Amino acid sequence: GVATFSNVSVSAAAANITMTAQTDSGISNATSTRLTVSPIVLAPGTVTEFSTGFTTNAGLDFIASGADGNLWFTEINNNAIGRITPTGTVTEFTAGIMPQAQPEGITAGPDGNLWFTEFLTSAIGRITPSGTVTEFTSGLTVNCQPEGITVGPDNNLWFTELTGNAIGQITPDGVVTEFPGLTTNAGPTNIVKGPDGNLWFTEARVDQIGRVTTAGVVTEFAVTAGTNPFGIAKGADGNLWFTELFGGIGRITPGGTVTEFTDGLTPNAEPDGITAGPDGNLWFTENKNNAIGRITPGGLVTEFTNGIAPGFVPFSIALGSDGKLWFTGGTAIGSIVP
Repeated sequence: GVATFSNVSVSAAAANITMTAQTDSGISNATSTRLTVSPIVLAPGTVTEFSTGFTTNAGLDFIASGADGNLWFTEINNNAIGRITPTGTVTEFTAGIMPQAQPEGITAGPDGNLWFTEFLTSAIGRITPSGTVTEFTSGLTVNCQPEGITVGPDNNLWFTELTGNAIGQITPDGVVTEFPGLTTNAGPTNIVKGPDGNLWFTEARVDQIGRVTTAGVVTEFAVTAGTNPFGIAKGADGNLWFTELFGGIGRITPGGTVTEFTDGLTPNAEPDGITAGPDGNLWFTENKNNAIGRITPGGLVTEFTNGIAPGFVPFSIALGSDGKLWFTGGTAIGSIVP
């Protein structure tokens, strides 16, 4: 007789299709067939771009992975916080953010929320996964211009103050402490939790890498003059890795030994953001070269340009819950397979 299929189910995770066939003579003749389908595997270096759902000229800036499995990012021109799912659905949040705040740095907090800096209003913001914003200004120096932010080993949030020339700490309850002690006009920019229980940050204006303990004791280490260190990340090798806007990629041990790598980088590529990948390498953006770079712990560099639209201008980069590296451009967000 004629067979009809019912109870058809597809599992993307298991890549299996289960079908139950029933003939026209009744269910006593029902049979079950299980087919196995190979999942689609994208080649390393494959880039996907998402350009819809953003406000025009939003100014997509820093990006971070949230505890909810999505990517969260700041929009400096749109004065908003954005969220993008691994499948590319974008939501923008503006309610609760002070006018002309210019959100910049963003990180996942220890409380399941996202925390961000407000550069022009000298505030620290917190946004829940559902989009409720709370801002904190008490305890921050006026016009300190907070920029980078990260969660510390003490489960507080730590941030840089570009013109305040200090490192700040804010508890999940909103209590702020500022720590001076930096070289004059150091211009602290980005910050990350180190493998040694300290916080590490870049000082772009004086070509230094800084370290601050949770008690606020600052130590600074010089890099090559004129290189302007910017982004910083903790590597799987137990070192700190940083980008140099006018140099290459740098590595600094917790003891302060600096090594700089330029081989394999396109001249004047302007490396910006950097993050640790799931493959044990460091991944970074090349703003002027319109590329994504990868560097091994041994210093071998590979650059990826295929699939990145002309004028994309990659800036910030973060590891997503899907194992891909996600990066911002001025008007779009991309992902790359490691």
